[in-house]
Amino acid sequence: MIRFAGVLALSTMLIAATAGAQERVDPEWTAKPDAAAMSEAYPTFAAMAGLDGHVTLRCGVSPDGVPSLCRVVAARPAGLGFDRAGLSLASLFRVSQAPLDNTTVPGTVQFTIRFRMGEDEAPLPWTDPEPTPEHLANARLFVEQLESWKVRDDGQSFETMNLDVDPAQEPRVRTIVLAVKADLLEQEKQGGAIMLARLLTAEQLADAMAGAEPPDVPDDREIRASDAWFQMNIDSAKRLKQLYCAEFDCSQTAPEPAPAAAP
Repeated sequence: MIRFAGVLALSTMLIAATAGAQERVDPEWTAKPDAAAMSEAYPTFAAMAGLDGHVTLRCGVSPDGVPSLCRVVAARPAGLGFDRAGLSLASLFRVSQAPLDNTTVPGTVQFTIRFRMGEDEAPLPWTDPEPTPEHLANARLFVEQLESWKVRDDGQSFETMNLDVDPAQEPRVRTIVLAVKADLLEQEKQGGAIMLARLLTAEQLADAMAGAEPPDVPDDREIRASDAWFQMNIDSAKRLKQLYCAEFDCSQTAPEPAPAAAP
């Protein structure tokens, strides 16, 4: 499973909205979403394809400093769900209510939430003995019996999972996801077979094929055994991004308006 952490970067500006409110640049935040909240909010397809994004919100500020009645000013790339992700995070912010000059308090806050995919470190190389061809073939037979390769790590089916993209994009994006899944299915199955053959003895594999639960293995050993699986995830993200950006706008800035026609 590829792990990622959303990295939160904020650029903020307070805008005078009511009597007694004053513009405030770079206000103090007393609370912000943590990495776990950012990861949970990250739009599904954007995370699968390794696509960064950002959303700018304009919100009122409640008496306890919570952004409220937020609306989206801009979200890029468009259509990938960063607008909805930003709105879902707004209530986790807290604006400092300390007045600037003992008379003014924040009225309206505008801020940008930036979503960034963290770089995954490649696993350390596998240095233990490699499985025999016979053992690897048996592991591949076991993988072929599994249903897990048909779903994501969270158990969602690729055919029905929520991709978090706009409805206008959803049919084409799902077609891209299923095509990349099919293209890399052999690589995925072989990577899973290599991992199982490295981690399980012949006896343990035979028991697993008979329905027994495979034994637990140390996390570091499992990670080292999954280098082929890790590479498959990298290849999948690159291919998803390539196909999506060939059809849709992946830029981080809004397109320039078309020049006015000459009179």
